[in-house]
Amino acid sequence: MNRQSDVVVLNEDHVVLGNTTLVMEGIVHRPLFREHYFEGKIELSDLDFTREYRMFPLYPVQEGNIFSSFITYSGSSQQLESVTGVMFHDESFSKLNLFLKEAPYKGTTHNLIQIVSPASDFMTAEKIVNELKLGFPDMPDAKKLLPPQ
Repeated sequence: MNRQSDVVVLNEDHVVLGNTTLVMEGIVHRPLFREHYFEGKIELSDLDFTREYRMFPLYPVQEGNIFSSFITYSGSSQQLESVTGVMFHDESFSKLNLFLKEAPYKGTTHNLIQIVSPASDFMTAEKIVNELKLGFPDMPDAKKLLPPQ
């Protein structure tokens, strides 16, 4: 897999924080009698940790007609930092709705950011999320992924 797309970055209140570029490179392994997984990288040009930290393999789980994958970016043994989240996507990863908790974006660490691909504006991002929700109506909203305050 080798793809690049424009993405919209939103905060937990659905306010657009900006646009950036997503690069996804790697291999989807489909072993017999075991779950398939993606091994590679998902980098976002405005999120430095996606280039600097190691991304663990993704193990997609089918949720209705779409898939969910837990994602973890882990820093080095000296950094001891990590960023985690969940991604809802189609089988080919061509449409995705990625939520990252405690993610640093443009100098500010946000409780949660939402990355929607492919999208270049809020209306397109909303359309992609709604298309994914048709396949999995129980896909959570950003607010539901945060602990109650």
